[in-house]
Parts: sequence; C-alpha cells; structure tokens
Amino acid sequence: MIIYGFWQVSLVIVQGGPGMVTGKCCPADCALREDWEDELNQVKNALEDPYVDEMERILKAVSHPLRLKILLMLCNRDQCVCEFNWIFKESPTQISNHLKILKDAGIIDTYYRSNHKIYRLREDTDKTIIAFLHQVWKKNTRQNTR
Repeated sequence: MIIYGFWQVSLVIVQGGPGMVTGKCCPADCALREDWEDELNQVKNALEDPYVDEMERILKAVSHPLRLKILLMLCNRDQCVCEFNWIFKESPTQISNHLKILKDAGIIDTYYRSNHKIYRLREDTDKTIIAFLHQVWKKNTRQNTR
C-alpha cells in the first residue's frame, strides 16, 4: 500500500508470463465489473484527443505570473505594448519575450494602429480557461471591466 497525501493506493503485482509483471488496482472491484478494461480504454482514448493538447498549451502559457497578468489585461480590451511596459516593472525585453510566448502559443495576435503595435486575444482561441480566470479576477478585485 502506498499513501500519497490523502490518496491511498493499493497495488497488487501479478506475475504474467516469463519476465512479465502486470499491476492491477482494486482487484476486488475489477473482478466485479467485466467492463473495467473497456472503461479505462475509453478514458485513455479521450485523454489522447487533440483538444487535451490544446488545453495543455493554454495552461503552459498561462502558468507564468506575468503572462497571466497580460492575458487578464487583454480580456478587458486590446492593449498597446507601451501599456504593458507602463504597468509592469519588468524590462521591455522580458515583456516582449512573454508576449512572443503567448503569440507562439496561438493565444494572442497583433495588429498595427498607426505606429503602435496592438495585442489582442485571438478570435479562434478557446477562451474558456482565460475567461474563467478573468471572472475570478474581476470578482475578487471588484474590477469594473467588460
């Protein structure tokens, strides 16, 4: 028996063929359910869906505090790079690098208004996670933004 935090896992090692070792979790439950392996195969196939890769890409991009703050700002409206430079105490190079990571991840894009480079959330990006984080931010900081 292995204990991880609050989780308790029982692992029974069963000797298969020569040199082959297989493991089964909850052998009593598995014996009661004939569809156990089919259910796990369905879960495995669902986790291999390309949308899981999309969620991973978004979460990686959002995982840095500065990139998260940039995305929260972009949920309000399109922003000029000079606005990021004014708000954040990071160097312009660092801000530019984080903007590039977000752009390479396909979450934001740019356009020009006169001589100013403007950043915005891409229209075709699934914004479910970003919108959720924005709602939590608005609720907890009482931001009167869109």
